[in-house]
Amino acid sequence: MIQSNNVSVSAPGGSTSPYVITSALKTLHVLQAFAEPPYTFTLADLASRLDMDRNQIYRSLKTLEEAGMVAPNAEGAFHLGQAAAALGTVASRHQSRNIIDVARPFLDHLASATQETVHLMITKGDQVVCIDERESPLGIRLASVLGITAPLHAGATAKAVLAHLNPTRIEGILTDLDRLPKYTGRTATKREDLRVELDLIRERGYALSDGDFDPSARGVGAPIFNVSGEPIGAVSVGGPTFRIDDARVVQLAQLVTAAARNIGRQYASTGHF
Repeated sequence: MIQSNNVSVSAPGGSTSPYVITSALKTLHVLQAFAEPPYTFTLADLASRLDMDRNQIYRSLKTLEEAGMVAPNAEGAFHLGQAAAALGTVASRHQSRNIIDVARPFLDHLASATQETVHLMITKGDQVVCIDERESPLGIRLASVLGITAPLHAGATAKAVLAHLNPTRIEGILTDLDRLPKYTGRTATKREDLRVELDLIRERGYALSDGDFDPSARGVGAPIFNVSGEPIGAVSVGGPTFRIDDARVVQLAQLVTAAARNIGRQYASTGHF
């Protein structure tokens, strides 16, 4: 079992099954560590988190790198690779098939009405993952990446979800803010600033991403609630900053909040809670 803050790993050698490949299980434990903030780790970071031999961690990292499951950055730290993202996309879309089916006509209408890129994200722990999208037909547009995951402190869909979590979870994420990625110069790094923004999101019913995730993009996101009032995901519309001025934000906000509300209602009506 992996836990954040000095993660402990159940000793694979303790398994009673004769079919478990111990080295493979250890490597999977290393891979699982990347599901925790800050999602990018050096060998030393992993050694401090995992109750495993440093040489074993290194061999596991190189094995995962060879398989495309992790990739190094310019500083020598590792993050999840394209192969991991592909698996995540398949798993998320399979698990979320019902909400994708429910959301389809609303996403289609939103894309047609705005001519901008539309994303459907669902909540997975302290992240959101993109499970469906509609690309803008315009030449310059916001890129779509199915399966991409993002923490909850930046981006329209992520902040729309974060603002409506229970206060304890919100405070937990704010406490970890300095460990989360800083995507641009506008990414929130001060807890009080983000706390004020979350209050505003709750007040107006939508979140605005204004260069805090992508420096050249603006987007509007609204939460999708279950019948208990918990955010299960969000829908967003976004495009290049030169096309999304303040007046356009107001127009998009009306369309996005209506789409999110309708998706939530329709999802609940199918018997999902």
